[in-house]
Amino acid sequence: MKKTLALVICLVILSSITLVGCGPKKEASSKDAITKAQAMATVKEKVDYLVAQAQAFYNSKDFQNVIDLGQYILSSVDKDSQAAKDLITKAKNALAAEAQKAVDKVKSSIKVVQ
Repeated sequence: MKKTLALVICLVILSSITLVGCGPKKEASSKDAITKAQAMATVKEKVDYLVAQAQAFYNSKDFQNVIDLGQYILSSVDKDSQAAKDLITKAKNALAAEAQKAVDKVKSSIKVVQ
């Protein structure tokens, strides 16, 4: 029983590691992702690739690149992309939350000094 459970846990861990490694490699910047996407043949390929890149930037908390890619998708590739709109909203909300944390930290520092 314990061996079976251990085997199942190992398989789940290995599967998740494999799946994480299968995604597209995150480019260094949104500019690099856009350059690569411009060489793609179809709008669907471009949008899918750029959305995946934006999601990778979001996962690494690089919210400005998410916003840049989302805006590029909407302005130059697919003006109706709901995925791009959703990612922009998520990134803006995350940036606002980070800004609020910074404000709260400064406020608490000021209280300590007084």
